[in-house]
Amino acid sequence: MIYTYPDYYKKFSCIADKCPDTCCGKWQIVIDDDSLEKYEDYNGEYRDELRRKVNWKEGVFRHGRSGKCAFLRDDMLCDLYIHMGKDSLCTTCREYPRHTEEFENVREISLSLSCPEVARMLMNITGKVTFVTEEDDEDEVFDDFDYFLYSNLEDIREAILNVIQDRSVDIRIRIERVLQIGASAQRHYDEGDLVMWDECEEQDKPEICRKLESCPEHSNTEINNEVFSDDEYVLLQRQFGFLQGELELLYDDWEDVLIESQSLLFSDGAETFAENRRRFEAWWRRHSACQDMADERAADSNASEENVNADDQGMRDLNSDFCDASVGEILPSMEIVLEQIVVYFISIYLLGAVYDDNIIGKVEACVGHAVELYMLLMARWLKNGEQISMDDLIELAYRYSREIEHSDENLEKVEVLDWFGKID
Repeated sequence: MIYTYPDYYKKFSCIADKCPDTCCGKWQIVIDDDSLEKYEDYNGEYRDELRRKVNWKEGVFRHGRSGKCAFLRDDMLCDLYIHMGKDSLCTTCREYPRHTEEFENVREISLSLSCPEVARMLMNITGKVTFVTEEDDEDEVFDDFDYFLYSNLEDIREAILNVIQDRSVDIRIRIERVLQIGASAQRHYDEGDLVMWDECEEQDKPEICRKLESCPEHSNTEINNEVFSDDEYVLLQRQFGFLQGELELLYDDWEDVLIESQSLLFSDGAETFAENRRRFEAWWRRHSACQDMADERAADSNASEENVNADDQGMRDLNSDFCDASVGEILPSMEIVLEQIVVYFISIYLLGAVYDDNIIGKVEACVGHAVELYMLLMARWLKNGEQISMDDLIELAYRYSREIEHSDENLEKVEVLDWFGKID
């Protein structure tokens, strides 16, 4: 069996009562059959409390008057865990936010972005996320598993990750290239000639380059306008409308966020939207530039003093004073944020096309999630008087993930939405 997980996976540790938005809150936690049987057979001193707080008919934990899990104490610790120990936890409580996708002889393990601590970890990663592979002697066979398609999907995913993590290229060109790879892979699959993805990709390169105003292999100075066209305002408005009009809403307060965000973004028309976006991106660049400066200073600190030019040192000190005085909190660049979101969703969901053949739907949804988070961040920036914090970024990332990834209906729906279709 092969096990794959992101390089930050083993760094995760639940922060329990320090979590700003506990998973023991308003979620309905389904109890697995083994745990339910264990609870039924329990005869210890905690028996009466356990009996009262489990909905035996539905196989879920009851909620208290606050709407939170009945076992969640006022100090935000689990009463079940305290009285019965770690082994008493059901599968969901024991494993979350760890998530596993199963394929023949492969387990793809990830951490769910819906967890605030995972969101904090991921949004603070400025390097390129890599993936670790381990193997054991276990073997299994899945009935009707299309190994050849799966192998090609692995190659397609690798190609997409290579493209989206190529920071020498503008993020918009990277996104366009990712969408082109998805469309190319789907076309070859539908035509029955997706035998070796490497060969298919090589055949399509001239066509892809012609469709780009500037091919990523050759330049990063021009921004492609095929997806981000003159109709971008209408396209983004339509995409944002998916969140409220097409998807299941899991939390009432999330609907309030969407209504407010839509008004902030689009109520004053295309010209105001374009100007707000220009200022938003300039503001973010200024804040992330200070992060780049900080990284440079850290690297420079390792150099010997005699190799540091006095003028350069003075300029760095001046820039440092400027950032400290006028910028405030330092953020990762927007390009890195969008990159990490695409990497996260692509790494988890693309291989699932082996079960439903919907390659392009998964690719477009993964890019769509990055676009939606960008829009939510811009709306929050406007709401906060043209300011945004790392806490805002983390909050919007995990709350968006919860709405998408905690709903089977939404996970299916986002893969059939017309994310990047032409505007009539």
